[in-house]
Amino acid sequence: MKVLLVTQTRNKKGQAASTEQTLVTDILRIGRGTDCKLFLPDPRIALHHAVIRSAVDGACYIEAETGTVNVEGSFERAAKLRENQRILIGPYEMLVLPDRKDFDLVLCVELIEPLREGVDEVRSHVKAGLQNTWLSKRIFSWSLFAIVLAVFLGWPVLSAMNQPPPEQRKEAVKAASVTPDASWDVGPLASAHASFGRDCNSCHQQPFVQVKNDACESCHKTIGWHFPLKTPVAKEIHNTIFPDTRCASCHRDHKGPNGLVRTDATLCTDCHQDLKSRHPKIGTANISDFTKNHPGFMLSILQPGKTGEGAIVRVPQDDKAKPREASGLKFPHDIHLSKKGIRGPDGKVNMECANCHVRDEAGIRFKPVTMKDNCQNCHSLEFEPKVTSRQVPHGKIADVVDTLNEFYAQAALADTPIDVVVEAGIRRPGERMSETKRQAALTWATEKAGKIAKDLFEDRVCFVCHQITPVAAAENKPATWQIAPVAVTQHWLPKSRFPHSQHNTFECSKCHQVTDSKVSADIAIPDIKNCRECHGGNEPAKDKARGTCETCHGFHTGSHKAGVPAIVPGSNMPKPALKQVSSDAPGGGAKQ
Repeated sequence: MKVLLVTQTRNKKGQAASTEQTLVTDILRIGRGTDCKLFLPDPRIALHHAVIRSAVDGACYIEAETGTVNVEGSFERAAKLRENQRILIGPYEMLVLPDRKDFDLVLCVELIEPLREGVDEVRSHVKAGLQNTWLSKRIFSWSLFAIVLAVFLGWPVLSAMNQPPPEQRKEAVKAASVTPDASWDVGPLASAHASFGRDCNSCHQQPFVQVKNDACESCHKTIGWHFPLKTPVAKEIHNTIFPDTRCASCHRDHKGPNGLVRTDATLCTDCHQDLKSRHPKIGTANISDFTKNHPGFMLSILQPGKTGEGAIVRVPQDDKAKPREASGLKFPHDIHLSKKGIRGPDGKVNMECANCHVRDEAGIRFKPVTMKDNCQNCHSLEFEPKVTSRQVPHGKIADVVDTLNEFYAQAALADTPIDVVVEAGIRRPGERMSETKRQAALTWATEKAGKIAKDLFEDRVCFVCHQITPVAAAENKPATWQIAPVAVTQHWLPKSRFPHSQHNTFECSKCHQVTDSKVSADIAIPDIKNCRECHGGNEPAKDKARGTCETCHGFHTGSHKAGVPAIVPGSNMPKPALKQVSSDAPGGGAKQ
């Protein structure tokens, strides 16, 4: 229903002035309530006085919600509206005007009986007043002002300037029902700070001075700054971009249980959308939105045989680079995930991704794939299955050879019938072995161990997964083998986080295309195009999850939101750098 509402007013001379307003609504509610489309602000009008509805016959009807309405001098519960019809609603007159084009109803509303008794007239009837008594508003106001000043300013200031030692202060805060500075509390603390919320001096260590970084670092000892400050260039960039930044510049408490940590995109884009203008030595690309100008992912690939900083190489994931993983292993995904199944110890098995890739306890990443837990059930390391179920160790070549020598030496000395007959013959029970037979048995054991080792490494077991190169005997060293170093990357994107537990509704193949992969060098990490199919940017998009910077990245190095650092061979797990910007030093010098 489209209604043209004409509101008419008159000045002291009786001259009329009108304003027009278009209303589009199913029901036109009339009354004093603020939810009424036709709002009549007069105490003589009910909150919901009447409503106007459009009927099936095309006409409009008015219905009283409380009592009746005066329609042409007749009090009605409901009435059909006609042209030039006069309706009284309390002190207001409502006139139905002739139809206009494009409008279902045209109404003119005017206040015809304003309130006669004004404020001055009411006061003239009042005989009592403070001026007729000994009471004075000025005395009350000054007394109340002094009390408020003493309780809410003087007491807290004196308490702040005369602080007892920390231990005594904590005990005093616990014992007191009300602390002096409680009245200065500007809002509820974050849930993490609620346990010491009554002791304001825990953070506000100096009266009337902003919270310093030292107060934050006293508890948050493992939180690093935005990037590691290991080089002079990094420190220079840090001091330029964050000259006067304090922890509290971003983490503003007293904003509710969840208000301490910022998640808005501007936290990142204020700097990253134009990094070059902030410092010319920054090599990071400008980024303002995930869908508009976010560069492709950078993969951190483990390099075989290398340790320390050189063990991880960051490679762009794009069509030009086409990165490959030199893991040193042979693993065809297409065979293991074949719909026809793959031969196992108990017959054919149809494998799934979850058979090898098991989530960690947090549900975020996956546990490393190991021979013992994931492979050895099918790829057995048995070397003499007709005699024993014993297997060689999955480890160093020397350990494998020692195990074989030990087993066959023991078998020869104990007359275990592995081959048909050893050259020295088999002893009778209780017969003492001669030195000639002993040497013959040991020679057979050594030759047998070497033969089985060659079979394991080159023909039957190890070569299936590993790249093995035979090494000929030289001088006093026996023939052996060289196994290519294994470097299986565990954290491809260590500078971001990806909770797999939040993607349970998707099949693995939705993101990881491995069903046709024939070699282990293929990298199955989804690229940015794959992520953009489901994730949008800073602004909401249809059928896409909103993806701000905070969705994948954290600000602080070492925090749980900044990703999991890559495990580098030959070094301990990297610890977060405890470097902050001093709130006292001019220019925000970095603390080591």
